[in-house]
Amino acid sequence: MTTLTSSEWAAWVQAIGSIIAIFAAIGISAWQNYIDTRRRSMEQRGYSKRLMSVTHKIAYDIYLTLHNIEQLRSNPLKNETRQMRDFNRSKLGRLEQALHAIPLHNLGTITAVEQVMIIFSQIEAANNLLAPEPADMKHHIDHVPCSEIYGRAWRPIVEACRVASYTLRGEVLNYT
Repeated sequence: MTTLTSSEWAAWVQAIGSIIAIFAAIGISAWQNYIDTRRRSMEQRGYSKRLMSVTHKIAYDIYLTLHNIEQLRSNPLKNETRQMRDFNRSKLGRLEQALHAIPLHNLGTITAVEQVMIIFSQIEAANNLLAPEPADMKHHIDHVPCSEIYGRAWRPIVEACRVASYTLRGEVLNYT
C-alpha cells in the first residue's frame, strides 16, 4: 500500500466531504419538498372540508325553503300571501346565487359535486313552478290558496333536495 501525504489525505477527506454534502443537500431538499407538499395537501383538504360544510348549509337552507313553499302549497288552510310568496322566491334566488358562487372544482369529492348539480336541477324545476301568477290572480292573490296557484307536485323536488343535502352532510363528516 502506498502511503499518502497529509495534503493527499486532506484532498481525499475534502472530496468525500463534498460528496456527502451534495447528498445531504439533495436529501434535505427532498425532505423539505415532501413536507411542503404534505402541508399544502392538508391545507387544501381543510379548505375543501370547509367549502363542503358551507355548501351543505346552503343546500339545507334551499331544502327548507322549498319545504316551506310545499307546506304552504299543500295545506288549503294556509293561504300564501303575496309577501310570503315574494319572500320565498327572493330567498330561493339568493340561495341559488350563493350556491353558484361556490367553486365546484374545490369540493373534496365527486359525490359532493354531483349533489350540488342535483340541487341546481331541482332549483330550476322549482323556478319553473314558481312562474309569475296569471294576470287574473294579481288582485286576489292574498286570498287564493297556494295549491290553486302552483297546482303541481312539489314533493319530488323537495325530496331530491333533502336527500342531496343529507348526502352532502355525510360527505362532510366522512371527508378526512
